[in-house]
Amino acid sequence: MENDGIFSDHTDAPLASVLDALQSASATPFDHAHPIPAAVNHSAEFYIHERNKLFMQEWICIGRADEIAGAGDYLTHQVTGVPVLIVRQADGSIKGFVNACAHRFACLVPDKKGTTKRFTCPYHAWTYDLNGTLVRAPYMEMKEGFDRSEHRLRRLCTEVWEGFVYVSLSERPKSLADALEPLRANVVGRYDMACYQTVMREEMIWNANWKNLIENFTESYHVPMAHKKTFAKHGKPLEKYICGEDSDHFGYHRAPQQAETGSGAAHPGNTRLKGEWRRMMVDFCVFPCHLVTVMPDYLWYISVQPEGIGRFRATWGVGIPPEILADIPAGDYDRWLNNLRDYMNVANNEDKLLVEALYRGTASTHLPRGTLHPIERNLWQFTRYLARLCCGG
Repeated sequence: MENDGIFSDHTDAPLASVLDALQSASATPFDHAHPIPAAVNHSAEFYIHERNKLFMQEWICIGRADEIAGAGDYLTHQVTGVPVLIVRQADGSIKGFVNACAHRFACLVPDKKGTTKRFTCPYHAWTYDLNGTLVRAPYMEMKEGFDRSEHRLRRLCTEVWEGFVYVSLSERPKSLADALEPLRANVVGRYDMACYQTVMREEMIWNANWKNLIENFTESYHVPMAHKKTFAKHGKPLEKYICGEDSDHFGYHRAPQQAETGSGAAHPGNTRLKGEWRRMMVDFCVFPCHLVTVMPDYLWYISVQPEGIGRFRATWGVGIPPEILADIPAGDYDRWLNNLRDYMNVANNEDKLLVEALYRGTASTHLPRGTLHPIERNLWQFTRYLARLCCGG
């Protein structure tokens, strides 16, 4: 199993011992809590276990709905090794499928995104409508009793929430909207994230466990020290951070920046946000692996997928409110976008050093006890989420 050459004392840790450590960590009150047990990020048995308990069951963010705005627009993705295809239908709805032909399971759509009227398998030219129906199967009349209606793309459950598209590999997942309603109603709904327009979609591969990035993103304690070139410039004192309520499905924290104008603040034409929310940042995680920073003037999301114990792929994108984009002259757009991409790459590189160091540092069983800062409550919430799903309690 992929471990990127990093020897870990925890690799062979039995699943039962890892679950015991995780259950113990989750049961500890936050005031006395410690970091996620190191074996949770290194154990080979736990890696397989969490794949089945989390990624095969939960809602996974694939991207933004505005990335597939028109009929026939599609995106492809991977969810723990399962190839996924999402397609905008003629009626405006979005449907998801396993990205594999119903004949002999060749990858149907190799491109990451595009527009089409029909999907044709490159292997034997089986052709499907946007809704997954098989409409053409060359020479299959030679097979007695062959019925096209019995062969179609395998459907996946999809749901759109606040402009994000999610897919679940579960046959009957619970409603995502119901699970996230407190987060929408009390916090992020005021931003109207669905109106933010996606301006970039990128991928990155880091040598760490996927949960190391979740750990890093769900706390802003590191921002003043580690993001001096980027996020620290917003000037949000740590004393101003507020961690949200405990939830089985999400965690968030928020903080207002000091300046009421400029980067990080609402545009004068923004009528959605009032009071301190016009300069408020919210970082949230939809468990298990969807990370979002939303501010009045931009949105940054990351969807994390494990590719091994010590390797993950993260798809990330940036969305901008329409009133901000309207102020950018057409002739300046490319330069503006390149500058934004450079800024985000710097921020990602600042985090990459931390995330990969976290993976390397936790490889040993000889570690201090560890502790959590008051604004690292979201990390404790994530630990409890892992225990609830992986330990059954």
